[in-house]
Amino acid sequence: MLAEKLGDTKGERLFHVGARNFVSTDIDGQRAEMIAIAQAASRSPNPIDHWLLSWREGELPTPAEIDETVTMFVEHLGVGGQPCIYACRGDTDNRHVHLALNRYDPLSRQMIEINDGFTREAAHQAVALIVDRFGWQAEADARYAVLDGRPVMAAGAAARQEEGRKPIGAKAAAFENRTGYRSAQRIVQEDAVPRIKAARSWRDLHAALAEIGIRYDLVGTNGVTLTVGDERVKASSIDRAITRTQVEKRFGAFEPRAAAINDVPRDPNGDRLAEAFRADEYRADCERWRRHQQARREQREALVGKSQDETEQSRPAVRERRAKLMPPPPDLESWYYTRREVTFVSRWRNRLRVTELPHFSGAASRTTHLPGEIDGYHGYPCSDGVRYARGPEEPTAFLDRGTKIGVVIQDDQAMLAALRLAALKFDGKLSVTGDKQFHERTFQLAQRNGLGHVLTDSDLAARWQAMQPKPPSQVLPTSLVITEPDARTSEREPAKGKTADKPIVATKSQTKRVVTAPPADLAHRSAAANGSVRAIDAEPVPPPKSVDDPPDVRAAVRAREAEVLQRLWVQAFSKLEDMERLPVLDDAGQWTIDTAGLSQPEQRALADPDREAETQKRLADMDAARADRERKAAQHGEATGVVAQKPPRIASSNEVAGPQTGRTQGRIPPIRSKGPDDVTAPPPGGGRAGPGR
Repeated sequence: MLAEKLGDTKGERLFHVGARNFVSTDIDGQRAEMIAIAQAASRSPNPIDHWLLSWREGELPTPAEIDETVTMFVEHLGVGGQPCIYACRGDTDNRHVHLALNRYDPLSRQMIEINDGFTREAAHQAVALIVDRFGWQAEADARYAVLDGRPVMAAGAAARQEEGRKPIGAKAAAFENRTGYRSAQRIVQEDAVPRIKAARSWRDLHAALAEIGIRYDLVGTNGVTLTVGDERVKASSIDRAITRTQVEKRFGAFEPRAAAINDVPRDPNGDRLAEAFRADEYRADCERWRRHQQARREQREALVGKSQDETEQSRPAVRERRAKLMPPPPDLESWYYTRREVTFVSRWRNRLRVTELPHFSGAASRTTHLPGEIDGYHGYPCSDGVRYARGPEEPTAFLDRGTKIGVVIQDDQAMLAALRLAALKFDGKLSVTGDKQFHERTFQLAQRNGLGHVLTDSDLAARWQAMQPKPPSQVLPTSLVITEPDARTSEREPAKGKTADKPIVATKSQTKRVVTAPPADLAHRSAAANGSVRAIDAEPVPPPKSVDDPPDVRAAVRAREAEVLQRLWVQAFSKLEDMERLPVLDDAGQWTIDTAGLSQPEQRALADPDREAETQKRLADMDAARADRERKAAQHGEATGVVAQKPPRIASSNEVAGPQTGRTQGRIPPIRSKGPDDVTAPPPGGGRAGPGR
């Protein structure tokens, strides 16, 4: 792993070496003395003990502290005068010392018994004294603590001892650390013991254990084992209360399980330990390798007795199958390194002290039809949810766990992709959980990528709202004053030397017509016949919805907006009729009309694409009504009066008014289109359009 740079080298492999109670001063002589003393213990098969003293990750003892630690340890065990050699490794995340202790005393010619055989109790006490001496952090389930300079049993350990509970054994703990799954000993302790204690009869006991796939059987004359899968655990190694003697005191003589009671298969993933990410994949690799090894053994057995030619013919096929599979790493942590899941290496090693991954959370409104790929990250289902990575063999960037999307790789690309996925899954409303730096980076990413509105945290939402442009509803509208037209100028003509700025209503099909709004400082002139002065206030527009609005509030806001838009639309046509505006049909078959004199909200209502069909129909009806009025006037001999009352000419936005002739010109304005295919409609009646008209 170190050669492939899969791990982070913490220092020199051999950090410190020490020895005690030797005549020799060099390591070779000390090693020779150790061997000679051990060989003198002819009646002891194992005179040398091997101890491992390990510090927590981040605790880096100095050589002097290591020497003092070893001295305190061996003296509390009562072997302070015995020869020992120790070496500290510094190339791992946990600095640790290997200690070789010779317990044979050549002067008394006998082995030294540590603490009358209760060796581990003495070791736990020594650890408590060492931790207290240097101020290091004790284990969460430490057996001893120090009070007034003396080791005393911790409250948790005392409670376990009082109840007869036993701690998890070293082999069981090693299995859990290697595989990421609970050991059979822990399963019995956590799942079976409460059911046994709650049972009221032997039948209840067997039935309750069968529900979790565990059997309670007699072994020998008085022993009891609990079977979990293929493993058996002694009841006496778990809890004194579940032994045969104690249970028979409650239920009477042992009764075997009835044949009608069947075991319920256990869910293996239910036994996975916290922070054992993708442990099921590692276990599958181990099982695949086990089957592969079994197949190889069967193949070798099948070759026994075959001729040499048959053996040579079968060997290429065996080698080909063997080359397709490599042995898995020895433990889950090493497997993480091979998958480059560096974040989970540390989380698994410190699983009892880690905090939750920084994440985005919310109420999942969409659990299906989520994208399988987002911003180049592909989703791969796993027992932890759906992990997103650049490829199947790439490390996990973020993890979808239902109501939470945890961010594993905290770079901008991964965080933005996770944020977009959360916004999609949580219906545009999500909260951020993490440290202050994670909050700030999330806000900056959301702001730059148009996702600031999805953040519901009060501080982030307030910051986003403060950065938004002020909505129209918060700006006091200016009254639009319609003044009496100048008697010397036609009401639909601009003043001499000025350009008219009269926008038109455009529809989606008019791709070449530009919709312009009159400048705010331009006085709007009325075409009302009476020329009276009146003020028209712009209709207030509802402010944008808040990110904290519930769905029913958002629906009410949308309904209000639609109601306001409808009222503005009706009001705009009423004003156009008062001003006797007439629609014009362009070359594309679309109706347009001069909207000068209308407020901006009214102009927006007329240009609303959702009302395009309704607007076109209303304009067509206005033209039909005009034609009907002209026809009726002609029938009554009032054609001359009708011509005199025809609306003045409508000037286009780029037309400059010509000199006044003393009478109203009745020309229809030219209809202009942007681009090289500009078309000017000829004025009716054969009139000519002069320059600039």
